Amino acid sequence: MSMFEIPEGAWLAYQLTTTESGKPKMEPKVEKYTFVKIAGDDCTVDVECNGEPVGTIQTKTSFGSSLFDFSGLEKKGSENLNTNFGHFYVNIYEGIEGDKSVRMYIAKGNIVFRRVIAYPKGDSLYSESRELCWSSIRL
Repeated sequence: MSMFEIPEGAWLAYQLTTTESGKPKMEPKVEKYTFVKIAGDDCTVDVECNGEPVGTIQTKTSFGSSLFDFSGLEKKGSENLNTNFGHFYVNIYEGIEGDKSVRMYIAKGNIVFRRVIAYPKGDSLYSESRELCWSSIRL
């Protein structure tokens, strides 16, 4: 997979939807990730949720969208995905991280269009779905 270059100052926004046993838990939120510094493989990313700063994370350019580590996931298939940016051919990666099952839909250039995490909480199954909704760069 060729790497997609994300320049310093660029941002990606994901809509976060949380469900409990299939029912929406709260209003969808928008998480915005701004790449404030990129040095070699290392990225410093400011994170906002609904416009409020929530902190800074350290990521790697090899991660999906330079945000989400998928090195522990296995390729399970591929499909054409309808996104806010048009149709994209994506590979589907799945795996387990701790007590969470993770599924990512990754297009060429390692852009993550969708990331779904599911985990048990009491008698319920929670899921968090992040869908790429806006970007400062052309995809």
